[in-house]
Parts: sequence; C-alpha cells; structure tokens
Amino acid sequence: MSFQLRPDESITHGLRRLARKQLEVARGELGRTQPPRDEPVHEARKCVKKVRAILQLIDDDGRGVQRSEKRLRSINRILSDLRDADVMMETLAGLRVRHPHVLNERAFARARRRLSVRKRDAARAVGRANTWKAVDRKLRTVRRDAKGWHPDHHGVGVLMRGLRSAHRRGRDAMKQAEQKPRAENFHAWRKEIKALWYAMRLVERSDPSVRRDIRALNRAETLLGDDHNLVVLCEELSSDITVCRDPVDVDRLRLAADRDQCHLREQAINRVRYMFRRRSGAFARDVARAWKKWRDERLRNRRP
Repeated sequence: MSFQLRPDESITHGLRRLARKQLEVARGELGRTQPPRDEPVHEARKCVKKVRAILQLIDDDGRGVQRSEKRLRSINRILSDLRDADVMMETLAGLRVRHPHVLNERAFARARRRLSVRKRDAARAVGRANTWKAVDRKLRTVRRDAKGWHPDHHGVGVLMRGLRSAHRRGRDAMKQAEQKPRAENFHAWRKEIKALWYAMRLVERSDPSVRRDIRALNRAETLLGDDHNLVVLCEELSSDITVCRDPVDVDRLRLAADRDQCHLREQAINRVRYMFRRRSGAFARDVARAWKKWRDERLRNRRP
C-alpha cells in the first residue's frame, strides 16, 4: 500500500488522508480474528508507527495532536508486548545458528520454553475481549480526530519543518550513541531513524537521491532493530536463573551477543553517517525542493 503524498493535494490534506487510511488498515488487521494473531498484530503496529511519524511531522504545536499521540502510545505498548515475545524467539534461533556453541542443547531447550511462556503470558494479558475493544475504540477516535489536525505551517513549510526536526533529532541521537555507546542510546537513535525514514517515504518519488537516503535509513534501522532484539533477549534470559543454570552459559550468551551488537552498530553508523553530517536545514530544504519540483512537473503534464 502506497505511503506517499499525491502531487495534486496539499501536504496537510495528504498527511491527514494517509493517517486516516493507516488507522483504518490497523483496525481491519486487528479485527480479522479475536484475539488477533501474530501477523495482523505486526501489520497493525507498523500502521500505528506510520501515524506517529506523521504526527511528528505536524509537530507538537499542531492542534489536536497531543491527545492523539497519547492514545497511539497506549496502543503501541499493547502491540509491542505481543510482538517482542515473537521476536525474542526468532532472535534466539538466529543467535544459535551464528554461535552454535553458546548454549548446549539443554540450555537452548530451557530458553525456548522460557520464551514460549513469555509469549503465552503476553497473549493472555491482552487476550480479553475488552482489551481489543478498547484498542479499536482508540483507533477509531484518533481517526476521527485526524480530520482536525492543523499544523502551524502551510504548504511545503510543513514538510520542511518536519524533516528538519526529524533530521536534527536523528543527528543528535547518533552523536549521543557514539559518545556513550549504551543500549538505550542506540535504541533511542533507532526510533529517530525510523521517524525520518517514514517522513522521507512520503516524498519517495521525487528524486533518486531521496530514494538512496530512504534505502540507507531502512538498512540502518534494521541493523539497530537486530541490536535491540539481542538486548531484550539477553535481559529476558538473564532474569531467569532456571534458563542458564551455569554462570558460564550466561557469560557465553552475553559475549556472543556483544560481538554481534558491535558489528551491527558499526554497520548502522557507516550506512547513514554521510546523511547526518549535513546540516538539518540544508537537508530538509533539498528534499522539499526536490518534492516541489517533481510535483510541479507532474501537475504541468496533467494540464490539457
């Protein structure tokens, strides 16, 4: 499904249209089965993230934005708990393939059982019908409120200001992660990269350089996502002494994860360093100019 602005609509109207569309898709995914299965939950979560990225573009001064952001955060927490349980099992399997001697067969089986229980508990916690009715009600409310979202700026100014803010947040988060390479700093940087990635996707058709940046952001976000999954997995398994009964097992697990994380973080930085070396204002101005040029050309070609 296209997540792009149309050349024949105002940017404000396009942002509201896309937000309402994504919220409707999220409702449809979660309503397919009761309770929702893993894949619909994953798709609905992506839709919610897109809408939150649109809200950041509109910025906190836009009318009607803060209440919607609060509701979307609440929805995202519910969906994230379910998704994290799935991802940890995938991450454990990948870690075992890359480092087959980290956990022996018994430790690996105990770890899988632990994660299966975690997934079952997460599903049970949100398995009540009232939970999903509340989620659907919040999605419906945000979709209704999206009609009244009004950014303080107009025209291309909405895009320029939003991109400049997203780029600046990403650049600052990258500096913080490089200076203090802690897991929470890289996770914070990943979230800013994803917000900028979604914002850039809105104008993906405008220029090859924009599409190049989108690919770089996507790859960096994926690498940092794998990094975060390793952090969450190690925290989960280390919290239960019945999984890794021998301290050696815990040490091996952490060392293997640390090696993978160093590589993932280095790759992510190298992918987007060129982009965040630029000034945020110049970066946003170039993207907005490319979009405006592409839009004007399309509109001229449509005229009789």
